[in-house]
Amino acid sequence: MREMPRFSGYDASPVYTMKTVVQQTGITPTTLRAWERRYGILQPDRTDGGYRLYSEQDIALLRWLKSQIEAGINIGRAVALLDLKGSGRAEVAAPLLPASPEPAPAARFRASAEPEVATLYPDTHHTSAITEELLHALMAFCETKAGTILSEAFALHSYEIVTEHIIVPALLEAGERWQRGAATVVQANFVITFLRQKISSMLAAYSQPASGPLAIAGSGPGEWHDIGILLVALALRRQGWRVLYMGQNVPASQLIGELPRLKAELVCLSATMAESATRLLQAVENIRRLPEPRPRLLIGGRAMNLYPELRDQLPEAYLGATASAAIEALSRPAG
Repeated sequence: MREMPRFSGYDASPVYTMKTVVQQTGITPTTLRAWERRYGILQPDRTDGGYRLYSEQDIALLRWLKSQIEAGINIGRAVALLDLKGSGRAEVAAPLLPASPEPAPAARFRASAEPEVATLYPDTHHTSAITEELLHALMAFCETKAGTILSEAFALHSYEIVTEHIIVPALLEAGERWQRGAATVVQANFVITFLRQKISSMLAAYSQPASGPLAIAGSGPGEWHDIGILLVALALRRQGWRVLYMGQNVPASQLIGELPRLKAELVCLSATMAESATRLLQAVENIRRLPEPRPRLLIGGRAMNLYPELRDQLPEAYLGATASAAIEALSRPAG
């Protein structure tokens, strides 16, 4: 059992600026403001000019919270271990157990009753509110505000929750608003472009491993929607795979021609429309005719999610409705 820190021994005088707090804790201003608004963990004083002032006690508390997150505890659980009553300055309310070992890649996404690792149990009311706020900003073409909203979302929630419970619903809602005439094509396109750029930036931010299994991901032949499969590529990169992202409308014959040279262990392809899904299934059949060793295949996309008769043609290859489901699918034996 870890020894619990006590913060009452630290000076509570508000003298440190946010810049100093950032330098001493390594916590970004966006994250700090998000924690303050969401959890009320700090009550900084203000200068006459409105700038936040923090105390030595605040800095100690933030360092402790950061250490819990680095040990694998999510921010909501860490805050729950603090007693925020009385003066508003926190004391630890309960002991923490030692951090659990890092779970296996597929197990990381399985449902768990333990708060520390239940990353797929979001506060749906809160994530829905963030989604609505994000959409409101994007529909008004407020790019900077939308970026801030997303940054704060990542400060409060895990990667899986932000991508699957905020970004994906925002994309779906933008499309539905366009279909019912509540948004213009220009607005819907701006939402899609903005969020696609954010996901692409995250993929680029994860360095390509120098070695390890190789995965190829992209949209199938004739398919021009790729955000879902882009999220799968990002999830694979986060799991340590080398990922070659091929983008939209991947020509089946040319991909098949490259596979013997690339020696990929996994090919993930997606389709959102029934027509492109039919072409995708034909491409999959051609890949399966390759001589061994040939890559494992996973297929998905909105068309596969909506039409069971399509995915049932290759049930063992269906990657699921989300990127985390695709990672889970990798834990199943190949068909």
